Amino acid sequence: MIPTLDLSHFLAGNEQQRRQFADGLLAGLIDTGFVKIINHGLDQQKLDEVFGWSKKFFHQSVEEKNKVANETGPKPVRGYSGVSVEYVSRLVDDKTSKPITDSKEHFDLGPANDPQFPNQWPPSPELAGFRPFMETLYERGNDICLTLLVALEISLGLKPGSLKERSIPNAADLRLTHYPEISIKDMRTGHTSRIAPHSDWGIITLLFQDSTGGLEVEDRRNPGTFFPVEPDDTTEMIVNAGDTLMRWTNGRVCAGIHQVTIPEEMKKLDEITLPERYSVAHLFKAQREVSIAPLSQFITADEPAKYPEMTALQYHRQVQNLLFT
Repeated sequence: MIPTLDLSHFLAGNEQQRRQFADGLLAGLIDTGFVKIINHGLDQQKLDEVFGWSKKFFHQSVEEKNKVANETGPKPVRGYSGVSVEYVSRLVDDKTSKPITDSKEHFDLGPANDPQFPNQWPPSPELAGFRPFMETLYERGNDICLTLLVALEISLGLKPGSLKERSIPNAADLRLTHYPEISIKDMRTGHTSRIAPHSDWGIITLLFQDSTGGLEVEDRRNPGTFFPVEPDDTTEMIVNAGDTLMRWTNGRVCAGIHQVTIPEEMKKLDEITLPERYSVAHLFKAQREVSIAPLSQFITADEPAKYPEMTALQYHRQVQNLLFT
């Protein structure tokens, strides 16, 4: 069971409420890798706009979307990636010769005015408001993530700024994802998934999903099995721990394994087509040149460092090589 936390208790509550939120956040991430958060500042109207812009982008022709096509390679994703371009299953099994195909397409953006990895924006006049809206949403997501890092610092007993300062300037990615309609027969072949089991490689991820369903989280008490995260309230923000947080804490907070597959209520049906699905993820990452090796506070004689010295960008490049191979 994924716990639900109220962010307003941390933002405007007393010291006891702030501590309860911080401890609840850490406990949820340790227990399942996930929490749900309400009162995060993005209301139903704002989220309707988010998904409205996403649908406008993906409903364009392939030719139009490809005008901002991402150039694959060991770098942050920028722009449009077509259906089945990534092989997320390689993040769990990088030796497989037959990776599972992900039936999804996505659009990614990073920091505004990033000279190293610049964003691409759709040129269509019908999407004239797309860029300012997404840039504002991106900054709002960063603010929420930094607030959550402060809460984790409190619960982990770290010096203020220990996590937050490693994340400024940020290198987050905002990803809009569209999962096209797909037959349940194709999903059952074992060769195709909406997105294969994986963990995210940043610090934490903020996720909003539509009402379609299909998101599942690995049960840590029974590895290899998954339970559904039902979209009962699409205004809930789902937060999961990523690889960087796992590395910084030397495995104390493990990254949350998740997948998108057949929605629970459709698993017993035959001869049906799964409806399209939309999600929006804010993949929050460390400053690119910061080390993601375990912090000294989590290394002891009994618990030596489990992960090697490496910068956030080096790890990002390593993962991207797997995704597009």
